[in-house]
Amino acid sequence: MSQFKIISQFLKDISFESPNVPELFFNQDNGQAKIEINIDIQIKGAENNVFMVDLLTKVHSKLDKDSKSIFLIETTYSGLVQMEEEKDEEAKRRTLLIDVPTLLFPSVRALVTRLTAESGFPPFTMQIVDFEALYEQRKNAAQQQKPANQ
Repeated sequence: MSQFKIISQFLKDISFESPNVPELFFNQDNGQAKIEINIDIQIKGAENNVFMVDLLTKVHSKLDKDSKSIFLIETTYSGLVQMEEEKDEEAKRRTLLIDVPTLLFPSVRALVTRLTAESGFPPFTMQIVDFEALYEQRKNAAQQQKPANQ
């Protein structure tokens, strides 16, 4: 793991939509809901070993029976990170794609819980994300997409 410090962390962008309210509150027979969660990480910069790590999260709750949207939350939560000089590119990537998002995620999780509670829906708390497993999964998927002769 590369040595780093988070200079600043902040909410860069947030969106909450609940297009089918108040009908959802009036109808008692809405059935079960399903929740889709997508997480992406984007890294920008490299000047003076300072990087911007954006943790993009999309939480979409829909009704199972007709896929009617209950709510959609999209956030970009960012960390400005100062890294020590690192020659090992893999160690740098792992730090920026695993260690930093792991530190940023609790803030995103709290935002999602608060937003759902304030919207009149039961509070939704996201499960903890294993960013190392996510990194390995995406790395393996990218390697499988490469042609065999490379």
